[in-house]
Amino acid sequence: MDDGELQERLRGMEERLERVEDHLTIQRLINSWGPAVDTGNSEAAAALFAEDGVLESDLSYLIGPAAVAAMVLGEGHQALIRDGSAHVPATPVIRIEGDTATATGYTRVYRHTPDGYEVWRVSANRWEFRRTAQGWRVTRRTTQVVDGGPKAAEILTKAIEP
Repeated sequence: MDDGELQERLRGMEERLERVEDHLTIQRLINSWGPAVDTGNSEAAAALFAEDGVLESDLSYLIGPAAVAAMVLGEGHQALIRDGSAHVPATPVIRIEGDTATATGYTRVYRHTPDGYEVWRVSANRWEFRRTAQGWRVTRRTTQVVDGGPKAAEILTKAIEP
């Protein structure tokens, strides 16, 4: 193998390693949501989002980290935390294209009851990310309850599109 071939192989390995690192970073961001919101850490939840990031669901429409933080500190969410909640994501399908990425999958929210735990909510999620000067950030998260209607199916279809 000559020096040119070696340099080409090294460049290829560096590119693959960067894609793997990006993939793991995005997975970590998604997995950070649950511990942040289940402990009421509004700053950690807000820090996942870009300044223009949107959190859209059948429950709310929030724009920016401050709105996300306010939701976490709001009475509805605080009541869920007091009951004992666990936001648990399934492993999403992640696609990275340059400095943008998407992740599509499910989240279950468990709530503690006097009889144990119950699944309070199952939702389909579409996360969109952008690489910023501060690293990867959420630019949009769309979440819809899985209730047999078309909205959740529309989100989940994006995971299997070519």
